[in-house]
Amino acid sequence: MREKLIRWPLMVIAAATVLAPLLWQVTMALKSSSESAVGFPGTLLPKHPTLDNFATAFTEIPLLRYVGNSLAIAGLGMVLNLVLATLTGYALARIAFRGRAAYTTILLATAVLPFEVILVSTLLVSRGLQLNDTLIGVVLPQAVSIVSIFVMRQAFVRIPGELAEAADMDGAGPLQVFWHIMLPSVRGSLAVVAVLGFLDSWDHFIWPLVSLSDPSKYPVNVGVQYLSGTFSADQRVISAAAIVVMLPPLLVYFLMQKQVFRGLAEGALKG
Repeated sequence: MREKLIRWPLMVIAAATVLAPLLWQVTMALKSSSESAVGFPGTLLPKHPTLDNFATAFTEIPLLRYVGNSLAIAGLGMVLNLVLATLTGYALARIAFRGRAAYTTILLATAVLPFEVILVSTLLVSRGLQLNDTLIGVVLPQAVSIVSIFVMRQAFVRIPGELAEAADMDGAGPLQVFWHIMLPSVRGSLAVVAVLGFLDSWDHFIWPLVSLSDPSKYPVNVGVQYLSGTFSADQRVISAAAIVVMLPPLLVYFLMQKQVFRGLAEGALKG
């Protein structure tokens, strides 16, 4: 009983902290031009709800094009992150090679470094390879995350070695063991890494802003900034555009939430 008295108030506070800004954003996007968009707390519920702000967001900037660019970047980033993290995690977990411990330590050390530390050098390399101002140049420098690598490493470490040994005795080669034994055993973790890759690529802002010079190639996070002027900005329209930006990652998460929870549960049970 005492545990419930502590747990439920904390859960309510956490939910309110997360949902309150989202609710405010939605109500702001639905307010008409006759309602005030400044001041705090203001009116929470719009008196005359309207979708005009969404229409304005799509007409003021090429929002659909920006969303399409972001979908292309996030889709390619998700695939590359999934493939590279899976292969690297498998190598770190199941293949013995000289320097594996040192390599793992170096990867862990780089995880604490923000991307801004290597931003200038990455930009110079990208220009040298003539990848600047291209969508592939936006994806490649951050194609795989250290977190995804170690999620897959831990997933492969938890697989009993007897499975691979039995497959070897049956005459299966390394690729067959990897494809038919290892990958089916970590499907939940693959879903987790896929969602992480999509969300990470979708949220990129600084690198696309620096590496792209053609506004038509901007992802939506960069393109939406055109709605905010130096001296004036309509917070209602910006809120409407922000909601459009949120929809694709939310959709991806809801479509894959069962697989994600399965992967997290596998880690909790086997870790």
